Amino acid sequence: MALSAAGLTVALLVVWAATSFVPFVPSGALSAATVVGYAYTTGFAEPGLVALLALVFVSLLAAAADVLSGLVSGRLGGASTRTVVAGTLVGIALLFVMGPIGLVVGMAGTVFLVGLSEHPDEPRVALRQAAFAVTGVLASAFVQAVLLVGVAVGFALAVL
Repeated sequence: MALSAAGLTVALLVVWAATSFVPFVPSGALSAATVVGYAYTTGFAEPGLVALLALVFVSLLAAAADVLSGLVSGRLGGASTRTVVAGTLVGIALLFVMGPIGLVVGMAGTVFLVGLSEHPDEPRVALRQAAFAVTGVLASAFVQAVLLVGVAVGFALAVL
């Protein structure tokens, strides 16, 4: 049974949604490229200009959510941008050593320690900052996955 270009595109969009949980995979950008690639193969006749723009926008929104969620949630918890960036860098370094748990441990530990150094008499403040930063990092995968599943479903409805 031959797989149509639209069916292959839907399958790829589902794969990109699933890879939202894999570190360093730019799932949102890959989804946008997949949708634009399909539109290119049809001479931009499908899925239609409005649907194409909407699908690309949501895909790029998912990519932005993945990149910015830790920073935004860390700032909401009261951590400085410098602290959250440092936590992210340590988390990425530990990702290679410990796997995905290293990202969480590195982010939480760094944000907590820097927060504790800034507020030595208030460990609860540092704990809150670390909890917010980690929550944002973990939630970003779910937000990205939900948005990209929506892209896959929207594409399927527009084309199939």
